[in-house]
Amino acid sequence: MIDLIEKLKDRLLHPLPGEIAQFKMAPKGRTRQQDLPDNIRHGGVMILLFIIDKKWNTILIRRTEDGNHHSGQISFPGGRKDATDQDIIYTACRECEEEIGVPMNEINVLGTLSPLYIPPSNYLVTPTIGYVSTLQNYKASEREVQEIIQLPIELLFDDRIKNEKTVVPSSQLNTTIQTPVYELGEDTIVWGATAMMISELEHIMKEIQTQH
Repeated sequence: MIDLIEKLKDRLLHPLPGEIAQFKMAPKGRTRQQDLPDNIRHGGVMILLFIIDKKWNTILIRRTEDGNHHSGQISFPGGRKDATDQDIIYTACRECEEEIGVPMNEINVLGTLSPLYIPPSNYLVTPTIGYVSTLQNYKASEREVQEIIQLPIELLFDDRIKNEKTVVPSSQLNTTIQTPVYELGEDTIVWGATAMMISELEHIMKEIQTQH
């Protein structure tokens, strides 16, 4: 199974599918990436991979209900790039430790997926993919994380959980958006930027698995 990690690390060194894969799970009306604003902010998220019961797993979090952009939504651990962060990969590792308690020095960074612009919060978010050989107990940040969701990667890639729904953005409660979603449960819906990141990850992972 570790062979997949080496293949993934190598694949991330080459051109990525980017919008071709991301837009399979993009909300209706989402426009292709255009010129980014000068005042854009940068953020990083961590897609953590680890083996449980001979299956590849990852972690999503449910953000706390704080009234901010993405309040209460399902996402990967991550956040804003601090001025003291050496790069966006460091941001993802630091935020992963702060939000779910996985020590930075235990994360083996494999590479990054395509950056994704999130208009409502004006963030350009870069997903980092990391691998941990063993995972100790999580420790959720009381301030930022309402729930830690561990799940097998193959569940995320299962077409049976891909649906289309009308969602209400946390920052625009008088607005509805029609969008593809990953429906993990009645109140566990993954959509928007996180769904677009998962879509690119799925594209790459399936590409690797079909190689001989």
